[in-house]
This record gives sequence, C-alpha cells and structure tokens, in this order.
Amino acid sequence: MRWAYCPPKSRTSIPSLVCPMRCVRRDRYLSVARRPRNMDWLRTVKDDLLKAAIVKIRQEDRVYEYIVNPLSSGVPEIPSEALWGCGYEVARILDLKGAEKIMSPEAMGFHIAAALSMVTGLPLLMIRKRPYFLPGEVKVVKRTGYEESAMYINGVRKGDRVVLVDSLIATGGTLIPIIKALLDLGVVVQDAAAVIERKGMGGVQAVERETGVRVKTLLKVDLVDGKVRLEA
Repeated sequence: MRWAYCPPKSRTSIPSLVCPMRCVRRDRYLSVARRPRNMDWLRTVKDDLLKAAIVKIRQEDRVYEYIVNPLSSGVPEIPSEALWGCGYEVARILDLKGAEKIMSPEAMGFHIAAALSMVTGLPLLMIRKRPYFLPGEVKVVKRTGYEESAMYINGVRKGDRVVLVDSLIATGGTLIPIIKALLDLGVVVQDAAAVIERKGMGGVQAVERETGVRVKTLLKVDLVDGKVRLEA
C-alpha cells in the first residue's frame, strides 16, 4: 500500500492524501467514498485486540478487566496502518459537514483525533488532564470503570461546532461530563465516535441517556473466559 502526500497550495488551503480509498474534499469536510469490498481498514486493530492481554484492576467493590492493546492502551506499539485505518473509518461514520473542530480527551483519544485531523483537514483541540488557568477554562471530573480524575476544556466558545472522538468507550464516564460541559458552554456537539465499544458496559446507552448524543462505534468487544471476543 502506497501513500502520496499532496501539500497545500496556500496557507488557507488544506493538504490532501492520495490513498487506495478514493476521497473527495467538499467545503471543509471529507467525504469518504465507499471502500472496496476486499479492503478491511481495521484488520490490524482487530488482530491486535484478539491478542490483547487482560489485566485485572482491583477497585474497592469490584475488579475491572482492562484490555491491554495498542489502540486503546498504547502498549505495545501502534502500527501506522492502524492509525490510517481508524482515521478513514471514523471519518466515514461521523457527520462532519459544518464541523469546525475535532475534540478528544487525554490521552488515548489523541492519536485517533490526530489521524482524523490529517484525513479531514479539521483542527484538533485536546482536552487535557492538566489546567492552564486560561480565561474560560472549564474543569470536568470523569469517572471511568477504574479511576476518577479531572480534565480541563479550553479553546471553545458558544456556537462552535465540534465532533468528539476517542479510542474506546466502556462506561461512558469520560464522554458524559465532557459533553455536558460543552453543551453548558453553548457548544454544538455535532457527532461523537469511538473506535472500540466494550459490550455489556452500557457506555453508548449511558451517554445518549445523559446527553442526547449517540456515540458511533466501529468495533464491539466482549470478554469471554478471559479472552476478547470481537464483533464488527
């Protein structure tokens, strides 16, 4: 598989990528043509998930089974073809028309958002785990299946149209407070996506119930007898 980079003609134009999937740029979003029948952009991601190690993280009242895989853990290394594949597949399922920014929570959504930014030409805004004490900064507290921590939103204002992306959704404890905070700021959360969905943990349903935003996913995984079972 060969890739060709086409640099922008001016500071205001957007670079494009020539790849085996035909892509057409319209306005400021990417329309991804139907993929060839024999092309599976997420094959590497699927293979890595099936080989993933399962680590048990003990909580006060339960044990959380963490799937250690390249895409949502960063260990072992993430193959570049997985990033390209996720970029194009996430672009395919998201409603990007009119979107102004891509937003993603630290840390394991950053690489997905970066790939999507390179594919679409949309700028990337990161939701950090550290404050910068800038005017208008908003603190949110996320509660996942294995930790509670603070995150900080900067760089948005009322009327902005954004899409949210992450590598994985389990309980929805990361995206729910982020979306609520953005809506309170008057930001339009146009769409949201995660590459991997942990089945049985109710994250997609919880986010929609709490915020009205339906998170789109590409792969669904479950744990059966300590092993990953994959559903596309």
